[in-house]
Amino acid sequence: MRFSLQVFFFCVLSASIFFDDPHLYYYKRVIYVIFMGISLWQLYLFNFGKSSVKTHIPMPGFYKTYINIFICFILYNLVVDCFNPAFSLITQLNHPLAALAVVPVFAFKIGYQTSDLSKFIRLLFVTCLLFGFLFLFPIAGKNVHAQALACYYAVIPLFLFSFEKKEYRLFCIFLLILGFGFSQVSESRTIILRILLFTGLLVSLSMVKKWSFLKGLVVLTTAFFIVQFLTNLETYLELFKNYTGTINFDDEDTRTFLYKEVFGDMKPHELILGRGFQGTYFSNYFLWLQTNNHDFSGDHYYRFSVEVGFLQFLVKGGFVYFGLYVTPLIVSCYRGLFTRHNSRIAFLISIYILTELFIIFIENIPAYHFQFFIIFFLAGFAYRKTQEPGKLVLKNKIGIHEDFDHNTLIQSGAVY
Repeated sequence: MRFSLQVFFFCVLSASIFFDDPHLYYYKRVIYVIFMGISLWQLYLFNFGKSSVKTHIPMPGFYKTYINIFICFILYNLVVDCFNPAFSLITQLNHPLAALAVVPVFAFKIGYQTSDLSKFIRLLFVTCLLFGFLFLFPIAGKNVHAQALACYYAVIPLFLFSFEKKEYRLFCIFLLILGFGFSQVSESRTIILRILLFTGLLVSLSMVKKWSFLKGLVVLTTAFFIVQFLTNLETYLELFKNYTGTINFDDEDTRTFLYKEVFGDMKPHELILGRGFQGTYFSNYFLWLQTNNHDFSGDHYYRFSVEVGFLQFLVKGGFVYFGLYVTPLIVSCYRGLFTRHNSRIAFLISIYILTELFIIFIENIPAYHFQFFIIFFLAGFAYRKTQEPGKLVLKNKIGIHEDFDHNTLIQSGAVY
């Protein structure tokens, strides 16, 4: 049995679609486990299978050291979980927010070893079609639009490739516009923020593409506004509501109290290494809901997950987990934005990765999910593109520009 990129991503997508509360929809969890298991088997075939796709170019110099350190951290966190009084083997093996949350990181290698993305792009296109279908005909579940949301994460990646494949452009523009309506109906509020942040970075970084200092200034300015957005979130949400009139933001819909609760509950050494993949934190807010308001519709006050990705990292593995998880993303993003290369798609992917990195401080909970497999896969591919031999542009006698591979030019003596 050979590794198949399409089978791998199809299984990941299917698992992401069918994950649901097993007490309400047991058959969904069964389907999720089946597809999740197949995707892990495909990942094994890629790395160790005798008939799998063999790596044809060496991985980047940092990767071997990085992945060994990351695996050591995973093993450490698994040991920590074994001493957790509430340890559950079932949770560890099949919950996407537990140990399985680290699996997408290994998609970086797959992306780096992939030279042809045509099949992957077609998969994105089909996924976007599926998004529209599930938007109109959602699968019954605890979260009605969760399946459509899982598919929506393919929209911006497909939009990136529409710059080179013109046949997808109108479709992608339609999907981006549809995202605003989907954000309102599904109450997935970060979709609008994601689209606005991505388009803002795309325009601004493209305008200053030739100047590294200005690109750095754009990144720092965006980071400043993200901090301001978090510290004054209620004000911004109210402005958003007044000017757009599209989203019904509740007064308590803020990430600020989550930061206060997590940092207030965790000890200094726990902020460094966290509490394990099955670690929890105490929430005064959810305790107040249950004791004073008798509202049991939310989570238990000992919470397994946090709505903010950065805080989820702290609870599960501290700053070490966060640093290790984002390292390949930051490295790939830096190479795509600030190093000399001739890959347009690497530059575009880096903007997409940068957007997702910023949103980690607002949402983006690390999980075994289609979204994160796409991010790490594209990060690996973008890194590869920045390492490929550059192309020199020569001008012939009639003024037509032609691209020649640098190695070919050396062999022909046409270098300058």
